[in-house]
Amino acid sequence: MSSPLRNTYCLYFALTLWSVLTLSPSLKAADPTSPEEPGEVLVTVDGQSITQADLAFATLSRGISSAPPAARKQLLEGLINQRLIKTFLDQHKVTVPPQVLDESVLKVEKLIRRKGDDPEQILSKMGYTSEKLREDIALPLAWNIYCRREITPAAMQKYFNSHREELDGTRVEASHILLKLSPDAAPADIKSATEKLSQIRSEVQSGKLTFAEAAEKYSEAPSKMEGGKLVTSAYRGKMPLALTQRVFPLRPGEISEPFQTPFGVHLITLNKKHPGQFSLEDVRGEIYQILSRQLYDQTIKQLRSQAKIEWKSDSVQ
Repeated sequence: MSSPLRNTYCLYFALTLWSVLTLSPSLKAADPTSPEEPGEVLVTVDGQSITQADLAFATLSRGISSAPPAARKQLLEGLINQRLIKTFLDQHKVTVPPQVLDESVLKVEKLIRRKGDDPEQILSKMGYTSEKLREDIALPLAWNIYCRREITPAAMQKYFNSHREELDGTRVEASHILLKLSPDAAPADIKSATEKLSQIRSEVQSGKLTFAEAAEKYSEAPSKMEGGKLVTSAYRGKMPLALTQRVFPLRPGEISEPFQTPFGVHLITLNKKHPGQFSLEDVRGEIYQILSRQLYDQTIKQLRSQAKIEWKSDSVQ
């Protein structure tokens, strides 16, 4: 594993810890006389228990003094995933070299000392034992080792080839027509807006009016007075991703079907495309992160489908 990747994971974990250390009000807000029993089992994963103490630590380590039921459930889902991934990595005999783990632990301790605190006291206050600290730091490092086994150069090349315009810096000039809807819009309102935009699309395609004229006449977006023009953007640029995902596959002059986003219902058209210049080497790190995320999601989905997960507490279901 390369040194930059080790440093990235260690720094990420250290900063997570440090966000807690600097949130003294949250630390003080934790009530040691809470009626909740630390040993209470909240959920079991293939017979392994996740307790109230585990949940309390997960809450504290995120700088949260208390969490509503929905947040507690989300934290527990994360703990379930961590247990499954740890078991999975153990089964695949993925281990972090002791020297790498030692270096990562030292970096966390050094960061704490830099602030003028004693690592042992601070980590103890957070509920960390030396063993738990090493275990929590080792998990993302071990996952990275596994990813490097699975994400081959050929897989990265294949992903780049099939998503080239999303990655190589290609930029698009586009225009859209928006009919606004409230976040809780009724299905009938969504249908009505969609049908109206379908009619507008037909009018433009038949030549009754240009897209710019249709935007000025019908759009409810601020860009209507400019013919619906959007800012020139790369795939992950200034334009909302919900729009770039729709416009990138289009040919110049082509108009999308009506589609819904959090803003409302849209039509979008591609005016011009500017080819990008980035190569695979320029975006290798980005592709690795994307494939790593995909691999994690696929692995978790498979593991959860096979795991025996039993919720023991009605308060967190």
